[in-house]
Amino acid sequence: MACVMGGLTATSAFAIDGNINFTGEVIDTTCLINGQTPNGAVNVDVDLKQVQVGALNFAGATANATPFKITLGGDTDTNCTNGKIAEVYFEPTSPAIDRTTGWLKNTAPAASNPAQNVQVQILNGETNSPINLFSGNNNYAPKTIANHTAEYSYFGQYIAVNGPATSGPVASTVKYSIVYQ
Repeated sequence: MACVMGGLTATSAFAIDGNINFTGEVIDTTCLINGQTPNGAVNVDVDLKQVQVGALNFAGATANATPFKITLGGDTDTNCTNGKIAEVYFEPTSPAIDRTTGWLKNTAPAASNPAQNVQVQILNGETNSPINLFSGNNNYAPKTIANHTAEYSYFGQYIAVNGPATSGPVASTVKYSIVYQ
């Protein structure tokens, strides 16, 4: 009988056939940036205008300081939580950052015969101090969000490097993030 019963007993075998992966994200306060949803593409355009080459005739000469702002939230942006602390952080891995000066290299296309010995310098709008974008210690002083908003003021300007500037187009880009604490 034991032999008969043993023949009727089912044996089970199993093997792991795969994984179930879970992903997601818990996010903190997210404010509008300059009135737009922060989706990785909120661009700020700063036109430094034309400048005469003579204004940049020696290394260190600056010209055309142009104000720009990054505004978080707004009166009706209730997702921008009052009391939260936010800061603008310029990403030091942005490809246009000159590791020596901490300013932005001229990345105008070579075919356009770009200006030489010229970079773009960003200044803190409250202190008028140049920001070293490469150091990683380039944060604007953190601000507390009040009335669902916080505003950060800057200047962008031309700066001559390595001698007098030559004429030609100037273009550059820096990536930024909003860091909430």
